[in-house]
Amino acid sequence: MDDPISAQALYRHIQALAETIGPRPTGHPQEEEARRYIRQTLAATGITDIERMPLRAWDTWGYTLTAPAILTLLGNGLNVLGGAGRLAGAMSALIAAWHLHRATAGRKQPLSFLFPRRPTANLIVRLPPRGPVRQRVVLVGHTDTNKHRFTFAPGMKHLLRATTTAAELLLLLNGLLQAARAAGAEGPLRSLHRATVAGTALTLPYLLNDERGGYIPGAADNASAVACLLGLGAWLHRFPLAQTEVWLLFTAAEEVGCLGMHAFLDRYGAQMRDAWFIDFEMVSTPHIVYVTRHSSLSYFGAYRPDPASLAWAERTARHHPELGVQGRGVVIVEEVGTLRGRGFRGLCLAGVDEKGWLANWHRLEDDLAHLDPAGTERAARFALAMLKLMDGETP
Repeated sequence: MDDPISAQALYRHIQALAETIGPRPTGHPQEEEARRYIRQTLAATGITDIERMPLRAWDTWGYTLTAPAILTLLGNGLNVLGGAGRLAGAMSALIAAWHLHRATAGRKQPLSFLFPRRPTANLIVRLPPRGPVRQRVVLVGHTDTNKHRFTFAPGMKHLLRATTTAAELLLLLNGLLQAARAAGAEGPLRSLHRATVAGTALTLPYLLNDERGGYIPGAADNASAVACLLGLGAWLHRFPLAQTEVWLLFTAAEEVGCLGMHAFLDRYGAQMRDAWFIDFEMVSTPHIVYVTRHSSLSYFGAYRPDPASLAWAERTARHHPELGVQGRGVVIVEEVGTLRGRGFRGLCLAGVDEKGWLANWHRLEDDLAHLDPAGTERAARFALAMLKLMDGETP
């Protein structure tokens, strides 16, 4: 029988998603076509009990980034009303800064009620063990793709954290200055306040320009992860673990704020409080790592996997040096941020380039031509080895 986690088998899934279907924006028909492919592929392996979890989401994170700047500028317009207007403007800017901070770490966003939404869905599969369930592990991969962004160009992505942090501080300072002026402080604060308004206004063309690129094929981000889940699902359906129930979670709307993961935790959080989560992100390079520190997109939002998950990954790496998977910190924000922010366990497997960056992250070059199927296979085999260790199997 074919090996479902061989490089060839996984590549076929990636090709179907990234080339045959193509870009898969959140809530667009192509993302639904990807879910149809997932269901058909699982059914072909004998897995037909697939839960669809509907949700609604916006289709670009441009809303997430532009809304704080727009809200801050509108709030500053209220300053013409005097002290009360300045207080309202201060609250607007501080809420905007809080929104941006949460967005950079995959947490729920307070301004999201303003964004237009489209229907989308998670897909969930449960793979029972041979015996009684002692523990649950959730394997995670998202179905949607992002846009081609100039902010992620090779010469720009090194500035990601600095520019986002500067934007957070700018909004925070603007809010504090409005509050101070509402209390009667003036002098040099007036000029500084005007400077923060001008700075906020200048960010809008920058953010809008970043929205001009088309949606990317997403061969690495994140067809490679979906392929791993499909391959591991076929393997575990054929060879169930002894006492570990494995869930496959194909999340929607990760690229716009990890909404699929939030929806899953809203429904199943109580049941999954003691579960282990393994997230696959861009596992399509020769260098596969388990992430020991996630930078987020701001200097204020870094997060880490839980110590127990990290220990399992370290142990797996020691027992399987032939896979060449190592731990390292990565500039990344993804669904482990959502998990850790809500008190759940979580570990991310990712593919990086020779310098430790996510390769072709949010770029049109994220296509089949820049893919290493052998790396995807190694990520799947590392996850399977980790599952077996957690299940009590001796290496």
